[in-house]
Amino acid sequence: MFGVVWYLLFRWLGFSTAIPLGVVDHFNQFFLDGGNVKARGAILHAIWFAITWEIWKERNNRLFNGKQSSIPNVVDKIKSLAFMWLKEKYPSLPFNYHAWWLSPFTILGVG
Repeated sequence: MFGVVWYLLFRWLGFSTAIPLGVVDHFNQFFLDGGNVKARGAILHAIWFAITWEIWKERNNRLFNGKQSSIPNVVDKIKSLAFMWLKEKYPSLPFNYHAWWLSPFTILGVG
């Protein structure tokens, strides 16, 4: 299930790649796919941590509470969380929630 979540988010970000199994390799590849633009790196940090945080919470919810969210719901939570974190950290950036939903880098002018 979580591989599908990563796949959908990679598509949203415009990445086309195989997902490594190791966490360190995964973390490094995620940032390499983003290119060398510093602003993209900051955005990718927030997105990667939002993804791992929401996946961790979903995993725990399934294991310990017997509840599960749908894949689209998990993806939506991740996009929303990353948006909120970035909006808080960079209040001067031109954030627009709907544009973020469609293309996070384009709306920030680092596409």
